[in-house]
Amino acid sequence: MRPPLLVGLLVLGACPTPEPPAAPIPPVSTGKVRVRVFTEPTPVRMLATAERFVFVATEHDLERFDDGGGVFALTPSTGLSGSQVLALGPDPDRKQVWIVTDGGLGRYETQTEVYSSIEDPPASIGLDFTTLAKDGGASIASAKDGGAWIGTPNGLIYVSAKGGWTSTAIKDPITAVARDHAGWLWIATTTGLMARKPSGDTLKIGTGQGLAITTPRLLVELPGDRMLVIGTDEAGHERVAFGKELAWQTYRALPEVTWDAATRRTNGAVVMGGGRVYRIGLADPNRVRPLARDGLRLVPVSGASTASEWEIDPIDLVVPPGAPSLGAVADDQLLIGTRDLGTARFRISGDGRAQPREWLRRKQMFQDATTLSVACSKVDECWIATGARQAWRWTGERFVAGGPDEVVLAVVRDPGGTIYALHRGTAEATIQLSRIDRTGTWTAVPNVVLETPGTAPEISFARFASPGALWVGLRYRDGMDRRPYGIATIETAMGKVSYHRTGGMLLPIPIGVVDGDVRGETAWFATNEGVARLVHGQVKVWSEADGLLSEVARAVTIGSTGNAIVATGAGAGIWDGKAWAFPPALRFELNDVVATRNGQVWMATERGIAAWDGSKVRRVDMRRGLAENQILDVAVDQFDRVWARGAGSLTLISQ
Repeated sequence: MRPPLLVGLLVLGACPTPEPPAAPIPPVSTGKVRVRVFTEPTPVRMLATAERFVFVATEHDLERFDDGGGVFALTPSTGLSGSQVLALGPDPDRKQVWIVTDGGLGRYETQTEVYSSIEDPPASIGLDFTTLAKDGGASIASAKDGGAWIGTPNGLIYVSAKGGWTSTAIKDPITAVARDHAGWLWIATTTGLMARKPSGDTLKIGTGQGLAITTPRLLVELPGDRMLVIGTDEAGHERVAFGKELAWQTYRALPEVTWDAATRRTNGAVVMGGGRVYRIGLADPNRVRPLARDGLRLVPVSGASTASEWEIDPIDLVVPPGAPSLGAVADDQLLIGTRDLGTARFRISGDGRAQPREWLRRKQMFQDATTLSVACSKVDECWIATGARQAWRWTGERFVAGGPDEVVLAVVRDPGGTIYALHRGTAEATIQLSRIDRTGTWTAVPNVVLETPGTAPEISFARFASPGALWVGLRYRDGMDRRPYGIATIETAMGKVSYHRTGGMLLPIPIGVVDGDVRGETAWFATNEGVARLVHGQVKVWSEADGLLSEVARAVTIGSTGNAIVATGAGAGIWDGKAWAFPPALRFELNDVVATRNGQVWMATERGIAAWDGSKVRRVDMRRGLAENQILDVAVDQFDRVWARGAGSLTLISQ
């Protein structure tokens, strides 16, 4: 007679809710898949350097990296005036950085490593930082007297070193501000370039001074009190201009490039556009310029001279994908901020070649991570759990920490569409189950509490056998050791929990379960004794004596045809319904395995991600875009996308 619980699960599985249609990943043999890699939850928005520190502003934090590789997050909880950084303005003379946030203005002293807030301006100034964040942000430049100039959509504002606020007569919307060493303040507005002399006089810079740019957007201070301005002319063409005080010359680049970012370096600048990085400097008639198929020329279009005083050369480096920002550290290093991968630091040699040096990454998504689970309600609405504190909500472009500030052990999607999370407090010895609604609100499921011996209970797997029937693999900490503890089944509608393990009163499932997969009446388990299968309440265990090449089973998945694939230290074993086979092509060490609906098998290995379509094995590794080769976990969502976790990265593979 079948155990009553199993009968209940089979009844629930009689009429499952159909899954939404998925666009399957193409066959591995075609190699046509999209690989996107993340090491950071949100894009790098801006960079600034001061002394031995690099400041990296993301959408939600300001990260300070030191020259020893350490990182400190400046957040509201550590004293920052707000959560969203709007502008950074280094003051090299005073070794400090001005910081504008959605909560106010402050400055960071690099000598004392202290951040101090500036008192908010009076209402008469008309500056509200929350509104400033909504209206498109701000720009800031240090003033020669120790104060700062703030450019806003409503004009220019000055703040003294002691916190005194003054509005100015400039009311045009401002996109950038920069000060040269002589004290001239340069202001990029939507109506053109303006300059404020040290005397306080303000004037417009235009064609009369040799500037053909009508919509400036990037300003870079150059040596010799020069300035670089990048923007478009009245016809919308990209232009660059160099000038000092009232003498300017404008150039066009051939071929034309849209410039994304610029920063100062040595006696010139570094600019980024068209997926390449270029060095701009004064022309040297004695230097032999290198030949380059993708080189550019700067051609004068206005100014007093028809000769090109400046030249542009490509820098030999591969720009990381999704690079929106640039920064320089001293003269031999270049920083490139990215959308998903943090900040790349390159060392630039004397001949202009760039060598990768390191990545500046905080990796907060992977601190204390032990596993990977993914549950999606839509293509661009997913929850990610790594067994560490908090879950991460994927919006299609970025990750946002969500849910309670607890250890989130797993997220799992019911076939009916509801998403659940298994979590516990950092010091708690029990696991709770919560339901996550479409707004991101977590609601505890009544009466569901999972318990294990020892401390710090964990989850090895969480799968729905059918709507409302959740199977959970349990384990716990015993000192430094992690010990498996069978499985628990949860009837989510009734809040009923049952435990199953060898010697228990219900299903005689081996206690040493390390992974599992369930489909209908059949459940497969990877255990420390081999591979186990549960069918009709009966458990069958296979060991090396039964055809396994290794009893060290690490993971198991059920394929599209109902066959089981197990990951072992000796490779992948496949159960065809009668016997185990270990294909020669799959005889390499595996950490995890999943199967997609179109019959592909995806494996986490020490050499990247391996995919098998039944005949060929293809790999995705660092040569093909991964941030690291050691991949620890893989998961698949209902859209047949594959997710993979390394020690410091998350990879998404899709069509």
